[in-house]
Amino acid sequence: MSGTQQTFENYKDSCFEEMSSLQDAFMAMYDINSYENWFYDHAIGVFNFKSDDGRNLYFKYVDVGSFSTASNTWNWSWNNESTPYNVQRGIEKVKSFGETHGFGQLAKGLIDGDEYTGWDFTVITAKLLSALGMYRFPHEHLFNYFIFTSELNDDEYNVLKDKLIECDRHESGTIAFVCKHLISNDNIGFHEAFQSNPLIEPDDDYQAWCDECEVERLKEGEWNDKSMAFSDIKLVCDQCYFEIKERNQTHN
Repeated sequence: MSGTQQTFENYKDSCFEEMSSLQDAFMAMYDINSYENWFYDHAIGVFNFKSDDGRNLYFKYVDVGSFSTASNTWNWSWNNESTPYNVQRGIEKVKSFGETHGFGQLAKGLIDGDEYTGWDFTVITAKLLSALGMYRFPHEHLFNYFIFTSELNDDEYNVLKDKLIECDRHESGTIAFVCKHLISNDNIGFHEAFQSNPLIEPDDDYQAWCDECEVERLKEGEWNDKSMAFSDIKLVCDQCYFEIKERNQTHN
C-alpha cells in the first residue's frame, strides 16, 4: 500500500470516528427513525421526513453521489449529468481537497468500489462540509447518499417551495428572470443583477438581460417603465438560466 493510500485510509478512518458520533447524535436528536415517510426535491434541494401523525422535518441537503450494486461503482454527484447544480453546492470543496492532498478517490468521477464505498465518501464529505447528519436510501439498483447541511422551519420551507415553477425542459426548478431576447438567441451578451454561480446559494432571484437591454437601461439611467417594456422580462427556471448564461456570456 502506497504512502498516499495509507494517508487516505488514515484520513477516512478519522472521519469515520468523528462523524459516527455526530450521526448517532443527529439520529437521536431528531428521532429520525420515528418518521415513516421521506421525500426529497432536487429543484429546491430540500429533504422532508414526514410522519403519519403529521410531523415534518425539513433539511437542506447536498447530493454526495450514488453506489451501483449492478456495476459495483461509485459515481460522484458532480459526475452525474442528471444531478442539478444546486444540490451539488459545496461538493467541489471535496474534489479540490482530493486534488490538493493526492487523494484521487475524491477527484475521480466514477470509481470501482464495494458495499462500504458510499459511506466512506459520505463521511468524508460530511466532515469537510460540516454536515448535521447523513442519509442513505435505495433506488432500484442504486444507493443514494445525501448529507444534511441545515434544518429549515415550516416558513423557510414554504418560501423555497413558493419559488418552484414547472419547466418544459427540466420538469421543475426555482424562479429566475431573463429578458425576452435571451430566451431564443445566442451570443447577444449577458448582464446580471449580481455575479451568479450555480454552486453558490444566491441571496436573491437570478436576473439577467442582453447587450441591447443594457444599452436601453443605461440610456434611461435606470430600470423604468420604458426599459422594462423593452426587455419584456420572462420567467425561467434556474437550470434554464445557467444554460442561457453559457450560450451568451462568451460575447462579453
